[in-house]
Amino acid sequence: MSTQETDVPVPVEKISKNQQRKQKRLALMLEKRKEKRKIEKAKQKQRRLEKKNNPNGELVPTRHSLKHNRMETSSCRIRICIDCRYDSLMSEKDIGSLQKQIAFCYSANRRASAPCQFYVTNVDGQLAKRLEVNSAQNWDIHLRNEPIEQVFPHQDILYLTSESENVLSSTEPLDENTVYVIGGIVDHNSRKGLCHGLALEHQWRHARLPIDEFIKMNTRRVLACNHVMEILLNYIQLGDWKQAFEQHIPKRKQIDNDNDDSDDVPRTVSPGHPDQPQPCAEVHERREEVAEAESPPKID
Repeated sequence: MSTQETDVPVPVEKISKNQQRKQKRLALMLEKRKEKRKIEKAKQKQRRLEKKNNPNGELVPTRHSLKHNRMETSSCRIRICIDCRYDSLMSEKDIGSLQKQIAFCYSANRRASAPCQFYVTNVDGQLAKRLEVNSAQNWDIHLRNEPIEQVFPHQDILYLTSESENVLSSTEPLDENTVYVIGGIVDHNSRKGLCHGLALEHQWRHARLPIDEFIKMNTRRVLACNHVMEILLNYIQLGDWKQAFEQHIPKRKQIDNDNDDSDDVPRTVSPGHPDQPQPCAEVHERREEVAEAESPPKID
């Protein structure tokens, strides 16, 4: 026995005007998102085309070539080390920033035409955990748990610190018999002289980069670890301090020689030292350096 099917009208759900407006806004947002993605893909394609050749006309190394660009086969035997003994003096956020700066250093060294011998010592505590999470054990770096005094001979150590009265030679190449040590600390400028004091305590040689001989800065000569690393790598390759400083010291810290007027630099006064005003940029320089290291490059 067959039954006659009848069309039952489906009740139409009424949508309020407010819900209709929300649906229109959502559709518009999705449409804009698609358009934004198209624009971003076009920009990425253009950047890839521009990066095929760097400003010097040299080919940018490919991922395949980078696999064979290792420290052990490099002609450069100069040693650069980041001393990470300051783990207990930093907040968890600052330790994260230091880990990202180390990633930048590794990336810069890996892409150098002749990678230097890159060491990271005193890897312990929170920093060690963060590096392990980011698979740093697979990076082309000499990761050591021991402090620098147990890794290198005493006479080889030269601590780079902006407070040093000694200046690296502006004419001679870096020395293969010297370990150039960078203090691995992110402290927002709250511990001035810490690395210099450590060098004096251990009677290590110490020096600062010859920044004043080549460019003028509107802040103290304090740089993030990755900036120092990039400057040293650039100088090793090209032998030109001026070019290395101009390329790798943030532009906000450099004074334009054509508009050099120190009286125009905004200054701030410390409540404890009202007679010693400091440039505003100096007060915030370390925080800005940390912000620059918030997005480390991809590590293949």
